[in-house]
Amino acid sequence: MRALNKYSLLLAGMCAVPHLAVYAEDYPEYKVSGYIMLDHNIFDAAFTEGGDESQSESEIRRARFSFKTQWSDNWKSKFQLDISDGVEVKDAYLQYQGWQWLDVTVGQFKEPFGLETQSGSRNLSMTERSMVSDSLAPGRNTGLMISGEQSSLNWQVGYFQEDNSEKTNAVTGRLAWAPLNDKHNLVHLGLGISERSLHGEEFRINQSFEVNSADSLFEGERFNAEQNSLLGAELAWRYKGLLTTAEWQQADVLSTTGENYEYQGGYLQFSYLFSGQQHKYSEGSLGKVKGNNDWEVTSRYSQLDLINENESAKTFSLGVNYYLNKETKLMMGYTQAEHFIDNISQGKGDALSLRVQYSF
Repeated sequence: MRALNKYSLLLAGMCAVPHLAVYAEDYPEYKVSGYIMLDHNIFDAAFTEGGDESQSESEIRRARFSFKTQWSDNWKSKFQLDISDGVEVKDAYLQYQGWQWLDVTVGQFKEPFGLETQSGSRNLSMTERSMVSDSLAPGRNTGLMISGEQSSLNWQVGYFQEDNSEKTNAVTGRLAWAPLNDKHNLVHLGLGISERSLHGEEFRINQSFEVNSADSLFEGERFNAEQNSLLGAELAWRYKGLLTTAEWQQADVLSTTGENYEYQGGYLQFSYLFSGQQHKYSEGSLGKVKGNNDWEVTSRYSQLDLINENESAKTFSLGVNYYLNKETKLMMGYTQAEHFIDNISQGKGDALSLRVQYSF
């Protein structure tokens, strides 16, 4: 799999060079796109390590450029870079779609787990993903995945190796079912499973309270782990401009000494677009809003529990988003967080997050 990692990235990068392939007259087709997010966060002392005074920080949250190539009716590739903090390859994969019942993807991409994680960051209704998605759900790794869609069912399963580890490998799968999906109504049910062999790698939950530039105060015990079993359940209901989403995820992590650590959490989120526009839905995932002078209000309750450490956190968030046009989105979010150790509150904190997002 290390060879897969190396050569799949090289292959996807080569796919951005026009002269390497010759196809029918209409191919290859190229698309260059990207987006930038400029954030300003203001948070009180409860979000800081010392806990002494409030802070504010501005940052380029994301700056990404994507190069997509449609080589033929059956072959496509994507190569995405993030340059917000150095240069980092996000997506680099090649996909074959020549079979009606099966697609094959190889390279670096998101593991199929979690509704919120599968949704692109520029399509989120809140400035940050929930604590449970950020802590437990796997992100982008190198692997080989097969996927397909039959009627209202979408399925994905793959073998992955974590890029920051030569030891960790995983089998991850997701099943999404939309029993109702018409012009105004959508019901989505999803289930995700991941079995991860860690082979003695260090494991630790280290999480901020849904404010990216704040300190990571939610810190679990550090230990060497042998196995991590992930399970996630998803629910979404969309009616015209109203969207309700909820997820519950749990992880059972076995240490090298034989002790089992349990983690669990979830969120419930509501959003409403005043124009009646909808978040697009495709292949079991929520997509963008093609808004123009459109307002959206949103709220979320989330929690994360470190059961063995007897530590937990809860957040409540409110947000207002303004879609100036298809390219420009303005976001403002308020978050209140509370941290518990041994069922004793460590205090509440408030934060305000502002974002300007531009896509091209």
